[in-house]
Formats: sequence, C-alpha cells, structure tokens
Amino acid sequence: MKNLIFVCCLCFLSLTLNAEETITIVRGDGNYFPFEYVENGKLTGIHIDLIQAVANELGLTVSFESLPWSRGLFDFKQGKFDAMSHVSHTEEREKFAHFLDGNIISSVKTYPIILSHRRNEIVFNGNLTSLIPYTIAVGRDYKYGDPFDTASYLSKYEIPTPSQEVLTKLLNLERVDVIIGSRRNLLQVHSEQEVNELYHVFEQPVASDNSYLVFSKVRNKLAIAKKFAIALDHYKSSQAYKDLLQNYKNIENSKN
Repeated sequence: MKNLIFVCCLCFLSLTLNAEETITIVRGDGNYFPFEYVENGKLTGIHIDLIQAVANELGLTVSFESLPWSRGLFDFKQGKFDAMSHVSHTEEREKFAHFLDGNIISSVKTYPIILSHRRNEIVFNGNLTSLIPYTIAVGRDYKYGDPFDTASYLSKYEIPTPSQEVLTKLLNLERVDVIIGSRRNLLQVHSEQEVNELYHVFEQPVASDNSYLVFSKVRNKLAIAKKFAIALDHYKSSQAYKDLLQNYKNIENSKN
C-alpha cells in the first residue's frame, strides 16, 4: 500500500514538472570521496549517483558545475544556480536556500589529523579545549558542525581552496598543526602505507553534520525542492540505494 501511494504521488509530481526541465546544480570542485569526486575525468560519487537517480524518476535533466567552494556558494546565493550539493545547514544559508529533511544526502563526521611523529605531543580525546595551543587548517566558508564551528577560542587558519593536497602539504610543512578531515580524505592523495606512516587520525570526531542538496530561494525552487525530497526519501528505502552504497563501499575497500 505504501509503495502504491508513492507511485501515485510520483506520477502526480512528474506531471507537474516539465519533462524538458533541467536543474543546474553547483558543487565545490574538491574531491570528497566517496560522496563527490572526479575519476578518469568523470564526476561521480554517492551524492552524484543519488541525485541523478532521483532526477531520472522525476523526469528531470541534471547539469552539474564544479567551482571553488566559496565561489560556488556565492554564485548560488546570487541565484545563478537552481541547487547546490553537499551543503551544511546554517541560519545564514537559510536566507537563500531551502533546507528540507528529505533532501539530506549524507551525514559526515570529521576528525583532527596530525603528523604521526607528533602524536605524543598533541593529544585529543574529544575535548576541543585540548586543541587551543595549535593552529588548525579549515576551509573558508566551510561548516563542519557544532561544537567545532562555534569554538571561537580555537586558532583556525582559513584556506580558500582546501583541497586534500593543499591541506596535507600545509601539515607536512608544519605550517599548521592540525587539519580536519578523515582517513578517507587522506586516501584520496596517499597510499594506505603513506597514511599509516605519516599521519595520525584521532578516533574522536570534532564534529558531525548533515549534508543537504539545497534549492534556491532566489529562483523560487521550493516546489521542486519538495518534490525532490519526497522522491529522495523514498529512494533511500529501496534496494537500489542499498546497492549504490555497497558499490562505493566495495570501491573504498579496493583502494585500501
């Protein structure tokens, strides 16, 4: 019965959408494995496949554009795109973006990362105050989640284009003491052996946050945001979604 109701809703939603309609989605141009990244010149990842699958169900064409994060966020704020992917919620962003629970595309935890040879010097057990003496590299206009984002007492060094290559280079040169990310991020640019030898990823996260596909308030995209949320929420309960996640888990295991 539940599936029948969804099919009826989906048919209605599809009829209310122009079959030729294209939604333009901007994203940060970094590689965020397994969510959004470029491999062999092709944009791929869990978010990309998920958004494309739901768009197909709604009869929509999707066009992605990759820009430096701050530039992409600024252009989206100005109404140059219909939607933006991999966006964390803030009150400020609510002014120009529709955040709907149904359009949560992932949940992400981030961890402090240091050089292995400093693991006896820098200690972190989940208490952010232990990081006060150290300089922490963060992305400009990035949101990692509370309590880290609101910890104004920390020394945060903002990077305008915080690719994993840039972050690890800053750490390797000891321009900063700590970077924020995950083991997955490190494996984008280093072998497993290099990660094990060079870096220490703490077990306790500094933050966790939901990542959304948001739609533009400037372009009056509330209707399509709601339709997308209904279809996305249903897709997450399907076998196809489970297969999608398993596929990227297999890819991740093959990289280790």
